[in-house]
Amino acid sequence: MDEDRLGAICFELAARVADESRKDLGKKWRCPRDLRTQIVAYAVVCREDGEPLGAISARLGLVESTLARWLRKRKKRVPVDSSLEAGFRSVSIVPSDEVQRSAGLHQLRLITADGHIVEGLDWESAAYLLKALG
Repeated sequence: MDEDRLGAICFELAARVADESRKDLGKKWRCPRDLRTQIVAYAVVCREDGEPLGAISARLGLVESTLARWLRKRKKRVPVDSSLEAGFRSVSIVPSDEVQRSAGLHQLRLITADGHIVEGLDWESAAYLLKALG
């Protein structure tokens, strides 16, 4: 993925983190599951490019230990299937009646094996997220 697209995704995620963290001032902040999933996918791509975790978390407005914990949890949840070669996962694509159409463009809905749901994706974003999660 090109640097401009990655930068735009980072900017959007950081803005969402800031908005969500302001909602419940005085209370312990809990990141919504869909946002956390997107943040982890973004962090995985950045880490593959060799970026330090501290730089990624600072850009997103997160504490480094929080992001590190989310990444560790992701690794624990990823099932290892010995029948598949390393780096490959089985994927099921099923038709959905709930596909939203906006201005003639197809919007995708991604449901991970863990049950995380990400909606409103275009094809490029879905491909990026699948690569990051895979």
